[in-house]
Amino acid sequence: AQIADRLRAQVPELRQVRMAVSIAELGDITPAAPAAWVVWDGDQIADDARSGASQCVDQRWLVVLIVRSAREADAGGGVVAEAGLLMSEVLSALMGWSPAGGMALRRTSAPTPGYQAGYGYYPIAFNCRIVASGAH
Repeated sequence: AQIADRLRAQVPELRQVRMAVSIAELGDITPAAPAAWVVWDGDQIADDARSGASQCVDQRWLVVLIVRSAREADAGGGVVAEAGLLMSEVLSALMGWSPAGGMALRRTSAPTPGYQAGYGYYPIAFNCRIVASGAH
């Protein structure tokens, strides 16, 4: 939710910013493009287990930038042109930004973009390390 709030504040060109349960959910809805959907993509326990009462956890988040263009809709060419500037703004808003309770977001490898009926779906992946604490 903090990532979605940050995008709403920093990238006003986005007509819609929302949380999604999974990346598969994107295929079921026609978004008001341009849009960004934020998807939690799992986590991984970091190697430095500390004392056992606290652990570093790397959360992986996807921000799926959704753009639409009727130009070259069958080949996806129009959406590529539309996505460039918005992708740069999303990266500027999130790379190095620290949500409450976490360390700075770090960009990481993302799934391949997809194209469908004049829409382009551009996943941008980030890792965020948090320290999870248990009983003391």
